[in-house]
Amino acid sequence: MEHSEHEKYEVIHQNEERAGNATLIWRKQGEPIAPSGSTGDRRFLRHALAGSAIALALLVLVGYIAYRNAGTLKIAYSNFLMIQGQYQTAKKLILSIDSPEEQERLLDKNNFMCAQDYEKRGRLSEAVELYRAANNYPGADEAFLHAGYELAKIYEADGDNREAGETYAELGDYLDAVERGDVCRYAYARECFDNGDYEESMRLFYALGSYEDAEAYAKKSAAALSENEGAGDLVSLLVGLTDEQLEKRAQLKTERESLPVGIIATGYQHTVARTEAGTVLATGSNLLGQCNVSEWADIVQVAAGAYHTVGLHADGTVVAAGMNEYGQCDVTKWQNVVAIFAGAYNTVAITSEGRILNTGYQKWDTLTWRETSQLSVGDYALCGVMQNGQPLSSHAEMTTDEYYDLVALDAATANSAGLKADGTVVSNGLDVTGLNDIVAIDCTPNGVFALDDLGYVHARNFSYAHLPDVSDWKSIIAISASATHIAGVTSDGRVYSRGLSDMGQCDTQEWVLFTPKTESNADAGMIPE
Repeated sequence: MEHSEHEKYEVIHQNEERAGNATLIWRKQGEPIAPSGSTGDRRFLRHALAGSAIALALLVLVGYIAYRNAGTLKIAYSNFLMIQGQYQTAKKLILSIDSPEEQERLLDKNNFMCAQDYEKRGRLSEAVELYRAANNYPGADEAFLHAGYELAKIYEADGDNREAGETYAELGDYLDAVERGDVCRYAYARECFDNGDYEESMRLFYALGSYEDAEAYAKKSAAALSENEGAGDLVSLLVGLTDEQLEKRAQLKTERESLPVGIIATGYQHTVARTEAGTVLATGSNLLGQCNVSEWADIVQVAAGAYHTVGLHADGTVVAAGMNEYGQCDVTKWQNVVAIFAGAYNTVAITSEGRILNTGYQKWDTLTWRETSQLSVGDYALCGVMQNGQPLSSHAEMTTDEYYDLVALDAATANSAGLKADGTVVSNGLDVTGLNDIVAIDCTPNGVFALDDLGYVHARNFSYAHLPDVSDWKSIIAISASATHIAGVTSDGRVYSRGLSDMGQCDTQEWVLFTPKTESNADAGMIPE
């Protein structure tokens, strides 16, 4: 059959579903020949590929941004979880954040918000713990005090005097926490005494000092314990001493009280001393101005930190020079001060009212410390002694059960030494056996120096450390030691120094601090304080 040229081609219409597109597809023998169709397919393919590439690039970019900002997303989601009250889930997510600073901040916030939730629901004990864990989160301290006070009142109302006393003690001088804490601790001590727990009641009454009739009950508890086999030394002390023991203690007390106070002080690489004229001498490193004391006058005590020097004026005001990076020299507003002490980066004082003032790197809570007679500032701890010989310490590991009947306590880095009223020495890790008739001690990171009633200085060092040999020193009436050197004042006013002197801290050979008392000058009052 013959066909015309036009019959070789056919026109195919689109399906009804595609009727919206009027494009005709021309085919010849099943092969596409229309240039318009081929060009459109290729264009579509190019657009599709280009669109896919752009989409892929966007996905990669989004993934990269998400990867780089994973911490930001976690922080945002953690905050969302906290708002929703999902504190445990938030905590797990926060712990996966890489930044330690953000992690700490968010954990504090999580603890604070959870504590608020618990407090609203009356779960005060849990709230108090979380407020404490919130560290420096804004408002956490105030919230801790409020919740802790309410919790302590509940303990007190329920008759749980031990828990109440301990909780009140953590609140410092918040409202009437100190007074209520004393009432609760005394009540708990009485409970222990009435229940026959004399060891605990003796410890508690002893720590209460002269509060109410605590001293009498401490002795009653000791008397009851003394009937038991193996009663400790503190029991014997509280029950009573022999006339011979009392006489020896009185003699040592007289010796201690005759020693000059705050006459010599050693820093890390400098030495300072006050003269009878009220001026101050200094030698050694002055890199941070710690020896700029030549203009000081009317000084009755000196103290030295690692890189700063402190002086107490006769009128109870305080002056300081040297490193002040942590505020250790911010003492110009102090008044009515009767004793000064310095640690590596801290300055501490006792006022005539018995208050403890503190400035510098460490912030110690001493508001509940009572009847403090002496302090010592270690590198990381503050220690002291109550008037009844009870030790005080910001860190429990600085003292042991042997620390009682003390007249002095000196702290260094992680070690300390205590001087007892009977002239013996105790330590929290150093062998101090054989030290007797001691009237003053000075602890260093390497050991302890002890001054006896005859004016000799004894040294006890750790096995891994070294202390300067001062066994040849005689007629010493005051000592001060640092990690590098020791200085001692003689009875005729001269100053000995020994140890490392790379910065001239031992250049004290020419110093004369006072004129010794003689019959000819006794009336002139030319004697050390």
